[in-house]
Amino acid sequence: MSEVSLEAGHRPAGAPKHRSAKVPGSAKQSGAKVARQTLHLGEMTVKRLGVHCSLVGRDRSKVADEILSSWLARFGKGREIFTDPVDGEVGGVDE
Repeated sequence: MSEVSLEAGHRPAGAPKHRSAKVPGSAKQSGAKVARQTLHLGEMTVKRLGVHCSLVGRDRSKVADEILSSWLARFGKGREIFTDPVDGEVGGVDE
């Protein structure tokens, strides 16, 4: 009688509320490291990015990362500091 079970309506502390739900903080991490940075963009830029991402069905952060990485590969200063190319584009850029 003293045994606690999920069928009895009790769940251990930290357990998900639903059996198929994940425990908070247990999201699967991809192999790439992610650094968070808040950028203050113009209102129209944010709207256009949102519309574009909705129409193509992609994540806003990933699209913004691709756009910024390609811009930095072409026009960014200090390329020589970074040994790893950004998306494979930095190594052969002529100025």
